[in-house]
Amino acid sequence: MNKDSSYNQSVTYWKQYQKFFPDDMQINEAHLPAEEWMTWNHAHIHLDRMPASDAPLKIIFIHGAGGNGRLLAPYARMLQTYGYEVVSPDLPPYGLSYTDSVESLEYQLWIDLLNELIEQELSRDGKPIILLGSSIGGMLAYHTAVQSQRVQGLIATTFVDTSDAKVRDQLAPNILISRLGGWCMNQFPALLDSLQITVNKVSRMKWITNNAELTRLIMNDPHAAGTSIPLRLLRTFLNMKPVIHPEDFEGCPVLLVHPQLDPMTPYRFSKPFYDHLKSRKEVVILEGAGHFPIEPQGLEQMIVAVLAFLRRIEDEL
Repeated sequence: MNKDSSYNQSVTYWKQYQKFFPDDMQINEAHLPAEEWMTWNHAHIHLDRMPASDAPLKIIFIHGAGGNGRLLAPYARMLQTYGYEVVSPDLPPYGLSYTDSVESLEYQLWIDLLNELIEQELSRDGKPIILLGSSIGGMLAYHTAVQSQRVQGLIATTFVDTSDAKVRDQLAPNILISRLGGWCMNQFPALLDSLQITVNKVSRMKWITNNAELTRLIMNDPHAAGTSIPLRLLRTFLNMKPVIHPEDFEGCPVLLVHPQLDPMTPYRFSKPFYDHLKSRKEVVILEGAGHFPIEPQGLEQMIVAVLAFLRRIEDEL
């Protein structure tokens, strides 16, 4: 295990996030996630678990490019309060998770790891699985659901389909980095894949929240947006195309809870993918909320929409 093997014992940065959430969502000594590890194919994955023994559903909560599982813990606590079990993995190299060879990290590994987690959780207790993806975790949840075919529902805050050049341009700091940087990574992978860079340098991470203090915390957090990633991971993420196009997807119901005031990935970039989804779907716009929703009105709307979606799935199952 690596030297930072526990948030609760050795990593304290996440504690600074709590003041930005309502009191009943904050994580403290009385409401800590249970920490676990999953090892699979040379990847060592840290998991935060908010247990609920009688939960009718289990939610796998997927973070985005500048986050980790512990950053999402206040939302997980909220879901636990309403009777749902939540498992939040750190996707390597974020959080405490890591691989034996960081240079080999690629986007497909994230999808494979999440599918392995789904299988292990189903084997553990058989509780139906819902995927909840934040930021680029929304699209990652879609790719995972397509590969797994064992997911009962999918919730996303955005759908970042990087097969669309306009979406790639929006994610990058400027069009030069998007176009020229992308071209260089694709032309010279042997030379560039192993180079490491923080996601702050290749994305509009300054817009991850609409609160300047919280944004600075996330960007400086060495376990969140301050993490260095290999360019191989970035290249394979940007080149990922859906195995099943949205117009052919009928795998499970979909809920999109999209922040209204999201300068990082505005709704107009999620809308084309959402509109093409063939499955039963619903979109709720979180009024006044930024990309990482902490604003009271948007938070309340998100809670109401997510709980209604989960209860509908419970009734159908």
